[in-house]
Amino acid sequence: MIITVAFDVNNYVEVMEGWPLKHDNMPFFLEREGNILKRVCLSFSGVGIEHAPSFTQPHEAGGSANLNVNIGGYAALARKRIMNWQAVISGIQIVDLDYDRFDFQFHAENIEEESRIHLKSNYDKTLNSACDFEQIGRAFCANSIPDDRIESTSHYREGRLAFEAGRYVDAYNNMFLFLETRYCDGKTKTAQQIELLSKNPALCLNIEEAATELMKSNQAKNNEKFDLFDSCTGITDKIKALVLLRGKLRHHSLKSPYRWDPNQQDKHKGDARFLIAVVHAIVIKESLEDIYAPASLDNFRKQSVSSGNEIKIKLTTHRAKNERALQLDMSYPTTVVSSLLCVNTVRHAIEACEKDGQLADTVKFEAVHSGRGLELFSIDFDVWAYTETREIETKQPIEFIRCSFEHFRSDLIRRDELSIPYQGSRLTVLDVWTLLQRSYDHIEHRDPTTRIMSLKIFINDGKKAIVSYRLGALARF
Repeated sequence: MIITVAFDVNNYVEVMEGWPLKHDNMPFFLEREGNILKRVCLSFSGVGIEHAPSFTQPHEAGGSANLNVNIGGYAALARKRIMNWQAVISGIQIVDLDYDRFDFQFHAENIEEESRIHLKSNYDKTLNSACDFEQIGRAFCANSIPDDRIESTSHYREGRLAFEAGRYVDAYNNMFLFLETRYCDGKTKTAQQIELLSKNPALCLNIEEAATELMKSNQAKNNEKFDLFDSCTGITDKIKALVLLRGKLRHHSLKSPYRWDPNQQDKHKGDARFLIAVVHAIVIKESLEDIYAPASLDNFRKQSVSSGNEIKIKLTTHRAKNERALQLDMSYPTTVVSSLLCVNTVRHAIEACEKDGQLADTVKFEAVHSGRGLELFSIDFDVWAYTETREIETKQPIEFIRCSFEHFRSDLIRRDELSIPYQGSRLTVLDVWTLLQRSYDHIEHRDPTTRIMSLKIFINDGKKAIVSYRLGALARF
């Protein structure tokens, strides 16, 4: 008999595709309505038929029959395995599951069992990152992670949900609980926590970077005032301010004139956003390491390709010298031609050209769907790359490289820019390929689910792009 345990998804999550994956002979799969994720499921095969639901007839006439369900420890095992997946994926996609109410489905594995089984069995879009199924599937294929990481990541997840609901005090407290669980070794006194947190170099770096980024992006304004570090001179002072605010928000007294008001949550919105940024940097690093580990990729690819879930891409490169150029036949474990797939293909094509010694004069990529012959994307260098020197030389020094890109987010196409510092007055074809990769890396670092529709690179505030990337009609979102 097969028992399937299904957990409802409480928040809005888009997944464009999905197919069953196995881990230790436990099939994992998603139930969707259209592209909307509804339930996360885990099945167990070879379960003894004695665990099938059964009815006990009433002892007295007119009495009610009783339904007996004896499923052993399968619910607990499913919960633990799904929580492992949920923690791994949390860095790039929050999936809020209802562990209190879950559904059981029972299916016979042979004809003899059929007669023994009597039972078969509005969203908020703010946290939806529109992950590709490849990222979700790899998260399930990742190795088991420690229980303490699952526990601490649950605080991060709850904090994100609280922030989107406007419960900024709960958001701050949950993010600090993450730090407490990870780094404070059970110590709860202020001096102890300050000392332990200050001795963690990675955490200190995240705090400094988050503070710089928050000020640079000018998010701390109006109802998002952030003045927690105004009197701080060093990292220890900043950590002390974080710990003291934790004490104020978590251990407030109704008799205290400094207690926080649950009806004035906005006062701590900036504080919560800052601590979310600090913790997010930790969580996403762990998520990406697990999701993009070679073992996770190999496992996911093997299962996907063997079940026919694969797309083949033909990519043609062009060289300025009109010499032999590469034509690459690539295969990816997916059924949806997404913008994320296209960026991944660009990265692999750059690596192939570099390995073959052709990147220095490769000036164009064209990719098509092998089965349908339709364009997926193209990369075109401007006319400077076809000159004799294949270089750009400016009269004035280059101060920065500007990357302008359009991306799909929450049913809208948005335009953003980023700047890359640059020293010198000359650019070669190889330099521009490097800048293109750095642009993709920067965008992915900020949000690995960003769906780039087009991208152009400019020198300083110039209006003419030196290289352009765009998606074809087949590749969308």
